[in-house]
Amino acid sequence: MTGKAISTRLPNLRGLEAFVCVGNAGSIRAAAVQLHLTPSAVSRRIAALEHDMDTALLVRTPLGISLTPRGRALHRIATRAFGAIARHIADQSATHKRIVIKAPHSFASGWLARHMPRLRQRFAAIAFAVETSPRIEPLAAGEIAVRFGFGDWRDGTATRLVGVPMQAVAGMAYRGRERLTRADLRATRILLVSGTERAWSLWLAANRLGPLAGLQTLAFDNTDVALRAAAAGTGITLAGAGGQDAAGSRLVRFPAMTADVGAGYYLVVPRAQRGMQDVRDVAQWLRAQFR
Repeated sequence: MTGKAISTRLPNLRGLEAFVCVGNAGSIRAAAVQLHLTPSAVSRRIAALEHDMDTALLVRTPLGISLTPRGRALHRIATRAFGAIARHIADQSATHKRIVIKAPHSFASGWLARHMPRLRQRFAAIAFAVETSPRIEPLAAGEIAVRFGFGDWRDGTATRLVGVPMQAVAGMAYRGRERLTRADLRATRILLVSGTERAWSLWLAANRLGPLAGLQTLAFDNTDVALRAAAAGTGITLAGAGGQDAAGSRLVRFPAMTADVGAGYYLVVPRAQRGMQDVRDVAQWLRAQFR
């Protein structure tokens, strides 16, 4: 059932806003300061409102501004209406929940992108935002992070989602090779993604290829870019065993040299704060997807 349409055209709302503000402040100049307008602009808006309503709303006297009887009645009604609108907006803002998920680009564009429809369906009342960054940024309230590493961050509680054994990845010049030697590594560049130095050191040790020191490195802030650089023949990088990427058909992997160095994807949640139940619920759902 539809309601009846409003038959009377409403007056200009900017003029009504100016009028209410003048009535509250007691002067056009004070209202102009609150509205960030000039006094003449406020006067013009009220004059347009009086023209729309075909009635005088203000009386200008040597002592200042006063409201006419019709002006007092309109001010009373308009003040209640604006107050109701303000309370409604405040209530909506208070109940509108937002959670930010911070994740590496590779994780966000792969696993998270595929599962985001289910996550949004499960938590329909929450607005999600996904932020990707190569840097580890401190968590604030209402934020969750998925990070690649060893789980030893201090800004939250880390739970391992999945371990990721590491493989060396190189361009097609290495096609047909099963293993790499120290000489191979010295003859090219190690493509280091920010934060993977520890994984590289452990992978080199597991394959008895010596220390990272002494090898020529080239730093990247993004795994996908490093993989494309490896495919182009720029050097050798590390990637998760069995992972898929855009440059996959142009990459040579070395399964025989796979090593579980203890790295993986971790879910990191801020330490206990007030009003974190939604964050905890979302975190629990994410962890359950990896069981």
